Amino acid sequence: MAKRLYFIPKSSYQGLILEKTVYFPEIRGDRDHSMKKTMETMHHVIRAKESGGQILEVSPYGGPEGKACTPWLLKLKTQDGKFHPVAALYEAAKVFEHGGPYEDLKEKRAEEILGDPRLRQSGKLMGFHFEDEAFTTTPRHKFFDYLYIRALKERADLHEALLKAEIITDVTYQMSSMYLSPARSVSYFISLYQKGLLEKVLSSSEEFDKMYTLTFL
Repeated sequence: MAKRLYFIPKSSYQGLILEKTVYFPEIRGDRDHSMKKTMETMHHVIRAKESGGQILEVSPYGGPEGKACTPWLLKLKTQDGKFHPVAALYEAAKVFEHGGPYEDLKEKRAEEILGDPRLRQSGKLMGFHFEDEAFTTTPRHKFFDYLYIRALKERADLHEALLKAEIITDVTYQMSSMYLSPARSVSYFISLYQKGLLEKVLSSSEEFDKMYTLTFL
């Protein structure tokens, strides 16, 4: 059986979003074909479990809006006035025991970034440094969420489609080896937008930290 996380941008006593797990028959074969079939099967099982709901797949296998929200396509304008992919900014901001941040990475292509030996040979990841501010690794996905939510805030062309989504998925997300999930970040954005909290949460790192402890009756 395959296992994936999915997210519901609905505030509750648990926080801004609900994080759930779904199990479904695993599809094997050619990667593109099997991923598409896996996504279809996963969505079918989720809809049955949740009694319906509009699903947004945030991966290369989703629709136009879902693809636009993937980490190598979604871009953020930084202090240098340039637009950089969220994934590139995340990697470029890493601070290790023996080096970093490696800001030159944000100017490189995805394959160059992922193949850069410095990201593997600089020791333990200690945190992140971005736009003159330090970010911790707790929770592990905080800095990733921060970049994503900032980038999505500026993509007004995507807001209407995102706000229609009731369930967010990412068929490529492997729970056993990954902790960064674009689907989770998109879910936080939707919930913050719906609650009118985007500006407040992005006003400072302290306010952003509070996002993870917000609860609602």
